[in-house]
Amino acid sequence: MGYQPKSRISKAIMGCLSLSVLPALPLNAKEVLGAPKVEPIEILQVHGQQYRRATTMTKPGEAIISMEQIEEMQATTFAEVIDDMAGAHIDGGTRSGGERINLWGFGETEDFNIYVDNAPVGFEQYRYGSFFLDPDLIKRVEVIKGAHDVRSGNGGFGGSMYVVTKSADDFLTYNQNVGARVKASYASNNDAQSYTGTVYGRANKQLSGLLHVTRRDAGDVTLANGDEFEYSGYEQNNYLGKLDYEQGDHQLMLSLTHYLDEGRKPWANRRGPMPAISDYNIRKYGSYEQALYATTAYNTYEDNTWSANYRYSPSNPLIDTQIVISHSANARHWIRPPIAWEKMTVSVGNFGHESWLDYKRDYIDINNLSVIGDHEITTGLQFRSLDRDSMVFNKSYEKNPEKNYGWYTPYYQPEGRQDTYAVYLRDAISVTDELTITPSLRYDFIYSIGRPNIAPDYNDIEAGHDYSSTLHSGFSPRLGIDYQLTANTRVNFDYAYSLQAPVVDEIYAVQYAKASITGTSRDIDVERLHAFKLGLMTQQISLFAAQDTLSTQVTLFANLGRDDIAQRRGAKSDPNQVIQSGYTNLDGYEIYGADLESQYRYQDFFSDLAVSWLQGEHRGSLRDSQGEDEYLANIAPLDIRLRVGMYITDDISVAWQGTWYDAQDNVPQGDIFNAESPSENYFLQNIYLAYEPQETLKGLSVRLMAKNLTNQQVTPFLSDGIPAPGRDVRLSLAYEF
Repeated sequence: MGYQPKSRISKAIMGCLSLSVLPALPLNAKEVLGAPKVEPIEILQVHGQQYRRATTMTKPGEAIISMEQIEEMQATTFAEVIDDMAGAHIDGGTRSGGERINLWGFGETEDFNIYVDNAPVGFEQYRYGSFFLDPDLIKRVEVIKGAHDVRSGNGGFGGSMYVVTKSADDFLTYNQNVGARVKASYASNNDAQSYTGTVYGRANKQLSGLLHVTRRDAGDVTLANGDEFEYSGYEQNNYLGKLDYEQGDHQLMLSLTHYLDEGRKPWANRRGPMPAISDYNIRKYGSYEQALYATTAYNTYEDNTWSANYRYSPSNPLIDTQIVISHSANARHWIRPPIAWEKMTVSVGNFGHESWLDYKRDYIDINNLSVIGDHEITTGLQFRSLDRDSMVFNKSYEKNPEKNYGWYTPYYQPEGRQDTYAVYLRDAISVTDELTITPSLRYDFIYSIGRPNIAPDYNDIEAGHDYSSTLHSGFSPRLGIDYQLTANTRVNFDYAYSLQAPVVDEIYAVQYAKASITGTSRDIDVERLHAFKLGLMTQQISLFAAQDTLSTQVTLFANLGRDDIAQRRGAKSDPNQVIQSGYTNLDGYEIYGADLESQYRYQDFFSDLAVSWLQGEHRGSLRDSQGEDEYLANIAPLDIRLRVGMYITDDISVAWQGTWYDAQDNVPQGDIFNAESPSENYFLQNIYLAYEPQETLKGLSVRLMAKNLTNQQVTPFLSDGIPAPGRDVRLSLAYEF
């Protein structure tokens, strides 16, 4: 077996607590995906007292979401998986495909670097969601909140998330060479049915493989008041294929994921009720039903991602090398119904009668870990390319040559490519057994180039439509300090000075020559972030009863943005200038917050508490940079989440979860570009029941969950007025053999 680098968090805590602990993740050099990005430990017993549910501890500001947690919550979207974590929330998303992630006040696609088996993924379009992956494919999610991950640059102010998909070894026992798992699920709210099948096998000691398929079919969501949330149904077909190979000091993993979501929906998927239908439109289309149908589109979203991970880890402390090569392609296509083609006039701002948007990502990362004395030195080279194709056909302009007879790229959704070249260095220095200092440095060089619009209205050099290339670059230093304060208390501090280059939208969006602001924005600067994080982690034993344990993590954070990129408005717009760019740099923002997470275990009883608090303000108005400071959009209110449960028998567990959300009145006022409605306080409850036989019928798993148990009618914060679903009873039956 290869050289094993130090596991700092587990070494320190195991050394200071008289606990029986086991690693939650393989922390040795044989992990083909590289050393875990988040290093937890699991506390399974105290002085011989076995816990049925382990306490999982991570560094404050980091988190692990396990396969067991995902099975328990019966999540149907990736955003729902993340929503169960302190500091994270779903942003919109009652309709499938509309969900986004909000973490510590950041909610844009570029605010997160999310990887599936080390392959970067994501999607961005007006009024659509951002990250899509079938939860049934996931083994675990490792989360680093904030801009504190040196491996992840040019963006990621909100955090980095590393998704690890399932492998054959997650199911096969030591004497088993082939197996299968089947699962059926049902959700009462939208009559959703899901069927999954997984087959896995081991050809020999070196080679194993897995194939997983999921089929989901759901109707319209039902609100708590009994109304149907029209055109919210969907069909999904998802699969995962994976091969793992290990020979001596060499490890190789090949992974392929596929996600397909289809259904008739409004083209602006992140919206509330369908548009109001006027008497005029009823006469125009022949009936209310036909008029409503004309406002919909048949939506198809598809994502295909493959990655190849190779690792060479000999018994040499200087060599632990990993190479990652990946490609992802995601595409959205929607088309309005025939009656809309016949009778509907569509404005340029509403795309057209048919729309295509494709993203392609290519990624290479080469890194090496060397252990030299008290130094663990990671060096890496990275390349990431994002290419976007965008096109609509608008029948309303089929006779207009300035709009290329209806075929054009929306001026607000330009085509282009952005390539990022990066080098990074990280040195974890064990100054003493109690103190570790980790400086790191990253350099990003970003090349962006647009593609001229085929419509003359949006390809006019006299109006400032310049699609030529532009460059951005910069260093991102970071510092981490980790100190064992007492035998059961650990503190850490992290600082990052990170950057985000303007994305293709922000550089190459234009308007036609008669508008007041027309030009591309090739001269805007990178956005910068000062990110501070202070954490405290404690472990207490026999606090309320003999051999119980209470672990607590407190995280205080501040994110100070500078030169934030926004659309040019207000005092930044000068009518005396002939040509103005559509985007500009503003004065910045401040986001402050705190997370409290606590886990209590005593025999068969367990309890988890999560509290999140957040405040945010922009320096100057988003509408007028010379105006007064104003509240930031996308800031979640105080929320408190408590879960208590116990194992009634060896086979049966029950749990209750209550979540209270405070009112949120601190929202921008009168800003159509950051529309956000105030929200009232509300309280939601879930209950869970699991039956997992340990002897007879071992391999069977039956789970029952009631979400929004008391059927509360609420319009959540961050939802843009979109109401939440009513009560949803979810049942799943799985059998592994």
